[in-house]
Amino acid sequence: MKFTKITEILSKNAKKTVLYESDCTNTAVINLQPGDSVPAHQHPNTDDIWVVIQGEGEFLGGKGVSLPMKAGTIIPNLKGEAHGIKNTGDEPLVVIAFSAPVPIETFPVD
Repeated sequence: MKFTKITEILSKNAKKTVLYESDCTNTAVINLQPGDSVPAHQHPNTDDIWVVIQGEGEFLGGKGVSLPMKAGTIIPNLKGEAHGIKNTGDEPLVVIAFSAPVPIETFPVD
């Protein structure tokens, strides 16, 4: 398995900004322009909870699972679960990600 930084799998125009990081947790904002995505990936030791603040898109789970998401949606991604997102709307998709524990190991999902 290859360890990957989340910033290495973001779409070209997608941005991740870390708001807070401690020895235990990490909080970041993920900003995806229309059409941008974070491909399905997993964290073997970290829970990753997403709160959609703006826009709409689709949650990309393992085995081809795809679910709609919009502002107000909360998505708990438990350790080891495949998760990704794609902006399917016409405006930026903004997601706050709360992750613990850190460090966060990221592995792509086929």
